[in-house]
Amino acid sequence: MEQPKDKIERKRNRRRKSSLSSSSSSISLPSLPLDLTLDIFLRLPVKSVLRLGCVSKLWSSLTTDPYLTNSLETRQNLLLFFQSGARFFVFSLYQHNRNPNSFYYSSSQPISDSYQITSPSYCSFTIKNESVHGLICLQYAATPIVWNPIKREFTPLTKPNKSWTNITVFLGYDPIEGKHKVVCMPYDWYESDECRVLTLGSAQEWRTVKTNYKYKPFTGNRTEGYGNCTCVNGFLYYRALTGPDCVIMRFDVRSETFYAMTLPWEDKYWPVMMVSNQGRLVCLGSTHDSVSLWVLKDAQQLEWSNHILLPLSHYGRGLKNKFKLIGITGDGELIYVPRTALKSHLHIIYINPMTKTFRRVEYNGIADNDFRQRYGLGERPLRGIQYFPNHIEPFMS
Repeated sequence: MEQPKDKIERKRNRRRKSSLSSSSSSISLPSLPLDLTLDIFLRLPVKSVLRLGCVSKLWSSLTTDPYLTNSLETRQNLLLFFQSGARFFVFSLYQHNRNPNSFYYSSSQPISDSYQITSPSYCSFTIKNESVHGLICLQYAATPIVWNPIKREFTPLTKPNKSWTNITVFLGYDPIEGKHKVVCMPYDWYESDECRVLTLGSAQEWRTVKTNYKYKPFTGNRTEGYGNCTCVNGFLYYRALTGPDCVIMRFDVRSETFYAMTLPWEDKYWPVMMVSNQGRLVCLGSTHDSVSLWVLKDAQQLEWSNHILLPLSHYGRGLKNKFKLIGITGDGELIYVPRTALKSHLHIIYINPMTKTFRRVEYNGIADNDFRQRYGLGERPLRGIQYFPNHIEPFMS
C-alpha cells in the first residue's frame, strides 16, 4: 500500500516536470548574452526599445537599466525633414564618427529611423530654433507649436498675447527640474522690456517676465536660418539689439532672469551661428574661406577663447558653394550639408578642425531614385530640407 509520504512526493515530481516542460516550450530561441542584447538595443530608436520592453520581464528590466537609458539619452543623431504637399518626411541619421582614427575617408551608413505623417495645415515650418532635449519649437504667425518627433505629434499652444500678430519664439530646458519652457516676444521693430514664458506640461498660462533691458531680438544677417539661438546647461542664448548695440541675451531657464553679454567680436552684424558644444556656448562665423570659432569659457567674467580654423578649400574645391554649415557635433566636428539634395544619395560632410580629419558620409534612402519613385517626388532637387544636429530621444518624451 502506497504511503502518504510517497504520494506527496510523486505529486511534487509531477509538478516539477510540468513546470520544466512549460518553461522549455516557452523558450523557442536560445537566449543572447546580455552584453550583446544591450549592444543591439543601443542601435535602435528609443521608441523601438520601449516596445521591446514588453517582450519579457528580462527585456523590461534591460530597458530601465541606467547604462542603457543614459546611453540612449546622450546619443545624438542628425534629424532632418522636408515637406512635399501635405506629406511630412522625417529621418534620423547617425552622426557619430565610427572610425575616429582615419584622417580622410568616405562611408555609407543606414538611416537610423524614418517615418511619414500628414503635416498640420497650420504649420508653415519656418524654423528658428534647434532641437532642445528632444523637442522642437515651431510657429505659425503668433501661435507657438511644439513638435515631439518621438511621439510624432504637433501641439499648438495658446497665443501669448492676443494683440501680437507675429512673434519670436525660443525654447529652453532646465536640466535640474527637467522642464521645457517657451519664451515669446513680439516680432516688431520696437524694443520691449518684457516677454511671455510658458512651462510645458503645466496649465497653459503665459507669465509676463520683465527684463532689466529694453531690446528686440536680432534678425539681421541670420546664417541661413541656423544657429539663431541655443540652450546650454539650462541657459538660453540669443542675439538682440539694445539701441545701437548688439548683445547676446542670456536667459536662466530655471530662475527666469535675463542678462546681456557684450559681443567678443567687433562687427555686430557679423553673421554667427550659436551652438552648444561640450556644455559651453560656441559661436561660429565665416570669414572669407575660413571659420572663426568663439567659445564662452566663463559667462560671469565674459571670458572667451577664439580659434581660426583651416580654410574650407583645404578639404576640396567647391565645398563652400555646394555645402552649408549647420552646426557642430559633440565630438567637435563641423557639419556641412548639401544646399540641395540632387537625384542621388544624400552626402553629409563632417570636418574636425582640431584633428584635421575629414569624412564624407552617404545616407541611403532619402534622395535616390527608389525613394522618389515610391512617393512620386519626381526628379527635381529636394529643396527646403531642415536639419537639426545633436537631436536626442529622451525616454520622458
